[in-house]
Amino acid sequence: MQERFDIRKLPPITKWTAEREKLTADKSRLNREYVSLKSEVNEVYKIQRSVKDIMQEETRTMQRTKSYDMER
Repeated sequence: MQERFDIRKLPPITKWTAEREKLTADKSRLNREYVSLKSEVNEVYKIQRSVKDIMQEETRTMQRTKSYDMER
């Protein structure tokens, strides 16, 4: 096995280290971006639920008013 292994064919450690540092920085940047987008999406869902609740309440109020008017 040692006969086939040639250290000269491997890239230098400095290239591996530089690539690892670059990839780690990219991962950190992407993770921060993901967290930011995730919080924005949660805010949008909260707004969406609030609007839906308001619309349902208005629909109920209109139905009560309509049924009250029909009883008169």
